[in-house]
Amino acid sequence: MVEEKFAKILMSARRECVAVAPMDELSQQDLAFCYQVQKHLIALNNHAENRLSGWKVALSSQPALDRFSLQEPVYAPLFQANEIFGLVTRDQAIAPKIESEIMFVLGKDLSDSSNLTDEDILAAIESMAPAIEVADCRIQGWKFDISHFVADNAAAGFYQVGNLIPFEPMTLDKADFCCQLDTHDGIEVGQLNNVLGGPIGSLIRMVRGIVNVFGEVKAGQKLLSGSLTKPVDMVAGHTYRLRLLGQTLELQYK
Repeated sequence: MVEEKFAKILMSARRECVAVAPMDELSQQDLAFCYQVQKHLIALNNHAENRLSGWKVALSSQPALDRFSLQEPVYAPLFQANEIFGLVTRDQAIAPKIESEIMFVLGKDLSDSSNLTDEDILAAIESMAPAIEVADCRIQGWKFDISHFVADNAAAGFYQVGNLIPFEPMTLDKADFCCQLDTHDGIEVGQLNNVLGGPIGSLIRMVRGIVNVFGEVKAGQKLLSGSLTKPVDMVAGHTYRLRLLGQTLELQYK
């Protein structure tokens, strides 16, 4: 099966930490095909006992959607081995970029998108936490079309999660909301409106999109709802700090 062939190529590139050249045959495929590649990646990782742990949204701002002439953001799976704890090394990532995110955790399974209300989705969210996403692209030079991007798990690399706190939507609607990412080149200030619909709107849209494509989201899965800061190229030897939701997360890149 062609979808499985691409899944194996991209999984091998991730495992060996080596970027691959764009593939003409993949460029000719539509998004439905590329989500099938993702499903094969889920199966391959599951076979390798690297279990599905959650989902991420990408291209979650209007400029990003406009760049690829899309009406909706795109989604991709996260796996247990994606989670890191304060350190990522050069032999783990190809060309990493750091982003500031809010992670939501489901407290119950959701399916059947035809009957899924916004209230159902919000009621299913149990907790949230600040998170760092380290995006990493298996396509050489981050030079991809939308087909490569989606098939490559939307450049999912790694993620680090802070302490879980109860889900309180009002926390994300306060005038004093603060998100700061200390980088090697200064401070990036995050804004709620950098994500289409804000983190809550993005979360609702994301759950619907994942259920439409993959059939369900499950209790315990983690949902990265889009970056509040612009992606920043990571520089080895630096420690990055995210201040968000009253917590500070540190991530070393060695």
